[in-house]
Amino acid sequence: MNADLQLDLEGLPGVLVARPQGDIDMAVAPGIERTVLEAVTSHRPACVLVDLSAVTYIDSSGIRLLFRLYSSLAEDPSRLVVVAPPGSSAARLLGLVALGDIGDVRPSIESALEACQGPAR
Repeated sequence: MNADLQLDLEGLPGVLVARPQGDIDMAVAPGIERTVLEAVTSHRPACVLVDLSAVTYIDSSGIRLLFRLYSSLAEDPSRLVVVAPPGSSAARLLGLVALGDIGDVRPSIESALEACQGPAR
């Protein structure tokens, strides 16, 4: 990963939380995907929560990353929940590409954690 992005992973009961911080672009998206999927394989969480609250820039490769994670998890028992705070660039971009039509996009970490505890897809 490049110096413009930090990725923190946190394991909670049944939930893997991925918190990228900085810019998500084509230079870092493949590394994020690889790291998150490796963690899913290791921990087998019921829910993967990607918190975009600290993302300062996201381009089409970041959106592609989320769709690829969703597709990968569709074959796995894990489900994907994305946090995109209202008014953020991530929320605006996710609204344009309709990620919410296939995945679960939430405005806060609290509502995302609630969604992770709810019924599966």
